[in-house]
Amino acid sequence: MQKSHHVTPPRQAWILLAAVIVIGVSRHIPLSHPSLYNFSPVLAIFLVSGAFLKGKSSWLVPMTVVLLSDMLINPTYGASLLEPFMIVSLLSYGIIFFMGKKAGSKTGIIRFSCGYGILSALIFHSLTCSFAWWTNPFYAKNLTGLIQALTLGEPGYAPAYLFLRNSILSSIFFSVLFHWVATYELKKFKSEESKRLRTKSAAI
Repeated sequence: MQKSHHVTPPRQAWILLAAVIVIGVSRHIPLSHPSLYNFSPVLAIFLVSGAFLKGKSSWLVPMTVVLLSDMLINPTYGASLLEPFMIVSLLSYGIIFFMGKKAGSKTGIIRFSCGYGILSALIFHSLTCSFAWWTNPFYAKNLTGLIQALTLGEPGYAPAYLFLRNSILSSIFFSVLFHWVATYELKKFKSEESKRLRTKSAAI
């Protein structure tokens, strides 16, 4: 019998439900606490979903929730319901999800959170800031302008390095948390499955 290294459907359902709630709440926090921009569990959720969950729901549910929350929040910032920036964000999430699949559930929690977690934040920051540099007429279309977009950002707004700092810290924190929960659920399932097989063998 082949051992599963993914969380099973019943447990996967409640994990995804928790992810939906966490994403929904976290997306509204910066509205009242601007210093917490990008301090979010979203990147960690996609990373852990790729590593521990299986099936279409593992990526479709969090992707749909993020998309819907963006459409609801964008008018608050004076943006339209559908922004080109959303495409870049969703692309980033997709890359992080597949990076989680590559990492797998056997990757240790330190390497997972401090390695893949930080890399997730860097990927998201690089792609979104590069897109801002390319589309925003404020930035000079040269290396200096790109560096400014990646580090300081546009004057009058929170500096880009603040977004990166919050992304790194939150990715590490939530990757540790979600990795621990998923690992616990996986071990619990394997233990229950082992007991079930022993009981079945004894009955025979």
